[in-house]
Amino acid sequence: MRQHGGEGHAGRLKQLLLENRAMQQAESADPERLARLRDLQAWQCRRLQTSHADLAAEPRYAPGIAFFIDDLYAPRDFSDRDADVEQAFPYMVRLLPERVLATAADAMHLQVLTRELDNRMVPALFDDLGVERIDPPTYAEAYRICDDFEARREQIRLLEVLATRLEEYVHSRLLYTTLRMAHGPAKLLGLGELQTFLERGFSAFQHMRGSRHFVATIVERENRYLERIETGHDDPFQLPPDALA
Repeated sequence: MRQHGGEGHAGRLKQLLLENRAMQQAESADPERLARLRDLQAWQCRRLQTSHADLAAEPRYAPGIAFFIDDLYAPRDFSDRDADVEQAFPYMVRLLPERVLATAADAMHLQVLTRELDNRMVPALFDDLGVERIDPPTYAEAYRICDDFEARREQIRLLEVLATRLEEYVHSRLLYTTLRMAHGPAKLLGLGELQTFLERGFSAFQHMRGSRHFVATIVERENRYLERIETGHDDPFQLPPDALA
């Protein structure tokens, strides 16, 4: 995926929308590959839920885990939401504050990169390895076949950036008020799905009353898992108890 810098948040978001649509069209053109992609995404969601079950069990952090899994990684068809955003893009640039556009671009960047990496994993798992049922050893081996470790580190970094921006929203009364005021106009302009995505993220981080431990824990664990895959562990998601503190 090309780098996006120096274009402004609106330009970055527009380019990412185009890349995202191209991938959607390629996926839709191959139903078998799409079904395999959904299987992979569903497995990854279950893995995330298991890896961070202790955070999800805490009422303070449960909405945050649900937001990241349901809104960013779930095996769902987001094409309607993304098409709405693309169609209403000219209005969106005028309606939403620059910082909100930055968050929308960060979220789309994470979605595009994740989608690209998942699409590379599909042939590694189902063609190269011929798996019928994904498990940690075959998943780890597919990671090593793809050899996208730098992009995977970038994926984790983008997750941290998005979380940081959402945390900033919580402490900005102006942004919160602007986001609430934009609810009606956004819905009328076809931006309802994007608006509710941002609102769900804001609500989840507001509910935490401070997300530093939550974000740092996820980032630390995911980087540890990635390191264990890269160094050859067959079951990289079994960290020692002290790593889950």
